[in-house]
Amino acid sequence: MATRVGAAAAVAAPPAGSRAGVGAVAAAEGASAAVSMEGGAVGAEGLSAKAAAEEAFARLSVLYEQLPLWEERGAQLSRARSAAEVDDLHRVAGYRAAELREAEARVEQAQAAVAVAEADGADSDRLGDLRLMLMAAGTQRGLRVGPAQNAERAVRQALAASDFATLEEVQEALLSADALEALAAQVAAYQREYAEALALCQRLEADEDAAA
Repeated sequence: MATRVGAAAAVAAPPAGSRAGVGAVAAAEGASAAVSMEGGAVGAEGLSAKAAAEEAFARLSVLYEQLPLWEERGAQLSRARSAAEVDDLHRVAGYRAAELREAEARVEQAQAAVAVAEADGADSDRLGDLRLMLMAAGTQRGLRVGPAQNAERAVRQALAASDFATLEEVQEALLSADALEALAAQVAAYQREYAEALALCQRLEADEDAAA
């Protein structure tokens, strides 16, 4: 008895597996659900049980046949989520890099201002103010070096830990927020329906075994 849903029950996530066993499940369960009455007559209750079993196992068989398709969609979902994580880090790294570039530009501007003032023979107070501005700009630049480097490192580490070789591959795997949400809902619905159908067929087999 247990072998009737064995192949389907082995699908935990559910992963790929042989579909031949479930192809015959509905027929086997339908035959076993028939209740023989005295004189060969089949009662209404027996017919109802047979129909319910046939319907349950037919549904499980259909879902099992769809498994390769949903495995592909599940893999696409996993890849898109991974891509989104790397892309988020890449966006942060871009923001940190832009901050650093702006800070470096302010340092260059301050350096140029000091150089011009020195060339023009500006008084000491003016030079002092410009040099203080240069020091402040240099401090701000220094504060942005670490975050920019850390952000770049985070991107490299995330990319190395992913299935992607390049950031271009990450971009290709990305889905919009709406598409990602829709795909996640579809995959979850299939997994839920599969689990419910499998549980029902397992209960039917257990009941039949107990009655045998």
